[in-house]
Amino acid sequence: MKERISLWQLLLVLIIFLVGSAVVVGAGEEAKQNYWLAELIATSFGVIIVLGYFFLLSRIPGKNIFELIETGFGKVVGKAIIFFYIIYFIYIAARVLRDFGELILTTILPLTPVEIIPLVMCLLLAYALYLGIEVFARMTEVIGPFIVLALFLVGVFLFIGGDLDFQQLLPVLEDGIGPVIDAVFPTMVTFPYGELIVCTLLMTQTNHFQYVGNVGVVAVIISGLLIAYSNVIQIVTLGVDIKVRSSFPLLVAAREIEVFDFFERVDVLVVFILMFGIMIKAGIFLYVGVKGLEHLFKIPYRAFLFPTSMLLAFFSVIIADNIVEHYEEGLALVPYFLHLPFQFGIPIVLCLILLIKQWKSQSSAGGLDV
Repeated sequence: MKERISLWQLLLVLIIFLVGSAVVVGAGEEAKQNYWLAELIATSFGVIIVLGYFFLLSRIPGKNIFELIETGFGKVVGKAIIFFYIIYFIYIAARVLRDFGELILTTILPLTPVEIIPLVMCLLLAYALYLGIEVFARMTEVIGPFIVLALFLVGVFLFIGGDLDFQQLLPVLEDGIGPVIDAVFPTMVTFPYGELIVCTLLMTQTNHFQYVGNVGVVAVIISGLLIAYSNVIQIVTLGVDIKVRSSFPLLVAAREIEVFDFFERVDVLVVFILMFGIMIKAGIFLYVGVKGLEHLFKIPYRAFLFPTSMLLAFFSVIIADNIVEHYEEGLALVPYFLHLPFQFGIPIVLCLILLIKQWKSQSSAGGLDV
């Protein structure tokens, strides 16, 4: 019996997945104070991306992304591509965990060994996923609204405390549209919207697949607005220069909160946002990675969960020597050499192959009818 999630659960999973670490770590510094405009442009492309993935899955309804790859490319080439996708998903999960580990080490637990944080997180993820994707989705259903509320409250408290200077958003397009376009392509399009390629597996695990495209569009729009809101808060609180220089600008902005000499140091809100957002995001990458192993080896994914989660923890530690190297790799190399081929290149080729096969099949059927 296949595990299923509801459309509501899928919506929340997609929103938290997209928001994930994006609201805290962020990208697109080239846009400076025009980040909100760059995010709106990226969100519009995000809508096209999620509809494109839905169109791909609709070519053969009922088959997930791994089955489509094998159908389109054949068994030998298809299995090789699936294997590389598994590595890609585990690698991105390791990067997401490293974001969380760096935040905890630099803000809350500076004396904690770097290996402990990803190890504990991976054990929690393995246990949650071992219970099944339905349980994981229900966990997201409970936690998701609190993540959105916590993000909203950071802005409200900063506004009440009088810490927002909206002049920081001006001038609009001071250097023209060029820096905004540079911020959008490829970084803001691939992170986080292109990463929805991993969620295509979840899209096929609902009982009402015909509505998945609409759910994806709503999730992208809501997520885009939340990410833009977060970055506007960071800019009007800190200014562009401090935001760009800060590793975790939302956390720095939250430290400015002081309302009626009572609400102070609400850093825990930001940690809450990142901790559960990253847990859900990394969990999805891990789940789809082991589901890929299940497809390749015909062994239930639960058998791969704990060893793969331990490898994930190990990779998140050795992936970079420090946070600067981690960010440079993520912004300069990953979008071009990993995101573009796995998020767009292979899916586009796969879609074309499936369309050609579908057209040939219809032509043959038409010829037989004649």
